Amino acid sequence: MLNYQQIIYIRGMKYILFSLSLFFISFTFSQNLIGPYNGSYHLDVDATNQIMIVKGVTSADEKIPDEVRKQMESITLKIKKGSLTINMMGQEREMLFSDRASKKVKGICDLVLIEGKDQEGKNTKEKYLTLIVMEDGKIQLKSEAENADMDNFVWVKIE
Repeated sequence: MLNYQQIIYIRGMKYILFSLSLFFISFTFSQNLIGPYNGSYHLDVDATNQIMIVKGVTSADEKIPDEVRKQMESITLKIKKGSLTINMMGQEREMLFSDRASKKVKGICDLVLIEGKDQEGKNTKEKYLTLIVMEDGKIQLKSEAENADMDNFVWVKIE
């Protein structure tokens, strides 16, 4: 037969285990928001150009020169847990992030950029990119800053 202290101890352990379970479940979920979008992407030149036409950056009757199209087609994006790598014109840039649920209307998740030690303290404003899924599985990464160049890019997953 259990005494009163043992019963209190067992009940306390149940609450602790329950609380820890909830914590780990929520932590695991929050870390997997970007998971389904991990992989390599290439720039969808035509979809990107359409966005630029709508924004007035380029003209609808303006043809993309072949050399520019070739350069645009070589731009790649790699998403993996905790980092984005953009390869543009032979230059590779890696950005570290942590993901969280997005508050934006079409946002799947926000990728909160982790500043390097050389950038810490210079700008206190949080920088993040919002992942937006478009038709046919295409994605966009929209910056918290308005009218950022990256907002125009439409990405297609490389199968």
